[in-house]
Amino acid sequence: ASRGLGDVYKRQIFMYSLASAGNYEFCAGFKQGYVSGYKQAKNTSMTPMVPMCPMQPMKGFGDPQSDMEHGYTIGYRKGITAY
Repeated sequence: ASRGLGDVYKRQIFMYSLASAGNYEFCAGFKQGYVSGYKQAKNTSMTPMVPMCPMQPMKGFGDPQSDMEHGYTIGYRKGITAY
């Protein structure tokens, strides 16, 4: 039974790493966008603490094709409205 459990665990890790790899471009864009939006809104050159990258939402009509640009857009909106 323990072998079966180990296989399930390995499979979950594998699935997570696949999801993370797909989210890498989005998260890199999110981080850049958040920093840009924050700096512009606060009129500062200080780099803020960036919140954890959210799950990438489904792209809607008019969203950029690139995952990185999609992340940047969402991060920018969050950064510009940060406290």
